[in-house]
Amino acid sequence: MSAEALIAGYEKERSRALGSSRREAGLYYTPQDLAARVVAVALRHGGVREGRVLDPCAGAGAFLVAAARAGLRDLRGLDLDGSALEVAREALGLCGATARLRRADALRFTPAQPADLIVSNPPYGHVAAPAERQFLSRAFPALRGAEIDRYAAFLLRALQLVRPGGVAALLVPDTWMYLSRAGRLREEILAQAEVAAIVDLGKPFASAKDTRVHALVLQRRPAAVRAAYVARGETALAPASRAELLRTARAGWMVYRSRREHELCAAMESAAVPLGEACTVAYGMRTGSNERHVARRGPRPSEVALVGGEDVVPYALRWRPKALLDAGPMRTLVARQLGVPRMAVQRIRTNAAAPWARWLEAAPVPPDHVCLDSLSTLACSDEERLWALLALVQSVPLQRYHRLRTTDVNVKPTALRGLPVPRPLLAAPAELAGLARLRADSADGAAHALDRRIDACVYRLFALPAKLLQACEQGFWAERSSQEFQELGQRMSDPPGKLARMEESS
Repeated sequence: MSAEALIAGYEKERSRALGSSRREAGLYYTPQDLAARVVAVALRHGGVREGRVLDPCAGAGAFLVAAARAGLRDLRGLDLDGSALEVAREALGLCGATARLRRADALRFTPAQPADLIVSNPPYGHVAAPAERQFLSRAFPALRGAEIDRYAAFLLRALQLVRPGGVAALLVPDTWMYLSRAGRLREEILAQAEVAAIVDLGKPFASAKDTRVHALVLQRRPAAVRAAYVARGETALAPASRAELLRTARAGWMVYRSRREHELCAAMESAAVPLGEACTVAYGMRTGSNERHVARRGPRPSEVALVGGEDVVPYALRWRPKALLDAGPMRTLVARQLGVPRMAVQRIRTNAAAPWARWLEAAPVPPDHVCLDSLSTLACSDEERLWALLALVQSVPLQRYHRLRTTDVNVKPTALRGLPVPRPLLAAPAELAGLARLRADSADGAAHALDRRIDACVYRLFALPAKLLQACEQGFWAERSSQEFQELGQRMSDPPGKLARMEESS
């Protein structure tokens, strides 16, 4: 039996035995080829090719085996699971290597000597236990004041366990790069380390299909200042300078971009104001217990109609009747929405394989309906502006900008507030607002043509040069790009209103 087969067999049986508690503990076992990829990235971009190697979450030894196969010899591992360490010892023996393995909690145990290189896949998920949260808040002040992710604690702990100038390469979810609550974490990492590499490795865990991970390589300071190597798989993207990472540490890092996509985002931002300045962006109402407060039927005369994420399709509501029960505790929250002109943006998106899936889907909400927290809301007293914003957020340029900003399947208000709104739209929203109304009233057969007219209008408002417009289209439509780009060209060259008049007369 090979080392890889031994590890895989143990992890399969262990997953079956743990059941749902495996997810609660944040344990996602690493495929051997993925461990090898992280080790390769660490050696290529970390600059450390020998010395003491530590996996602080060694498990059954996937990373230590990958390190051994890469020629590293001074191997050490820590883990809370003694049986997993026994498998790791046997697996290493099968590939002619040995390691010093110890049953210990790496967050609390400090080895006698620091490591030169750390490679690991730490546990994921939120820390719920109060005692554990208190310990981590004391140990890592940058994690205080928000939900604490297990892997975030290990990012900081790895920098304590590695020597100055040493390297930590971890396989972690990429959400820490853009979540607003992780601003202090990003700043703290930059204070302690240089970011050597960020490599997007997709969604490899079948048991966590929405978890996108990357290989993150950090070099503990003092270290030479460098631009971070950024890639998606084997495809290199635009490097991220330390200055850029420092400047955007609080707001979040947008790194998964080619050089042309970097130019595209910069051009859109320079011509725009944030959406949060053009309208009020908020969460829908959280009931605290939908089982208690939400009835799956139409509202009675004294009840309030509710709208959720399931009801929103582009430009329309396909309402599944819902009513608010026992509204007393939420009277103030209800009053904030009733009678206020609003658009609702679906907040929880299912994963879509098609590159051209529109992740921002929005619809107008009747004034006597209240949005639940599976929606975000856009509110504005200027009705023309609100309709124009409805079209803007669902256009290809905004879809592309949003997907270059985050890989999260949730469309959070914080992400919406940062979307760029072209300044000419604020001064003259009528054309885009008119197209939005046409789209809201259109039959399914006319929807795509109207969507492309809206895209053309938004491109004109941003005044993007042809090379950036093409980069946006190619990134969104993928293999359909040439066909869609030709159609867009026709929309861009049509004088405003001419096509509408032709369609109305036909």
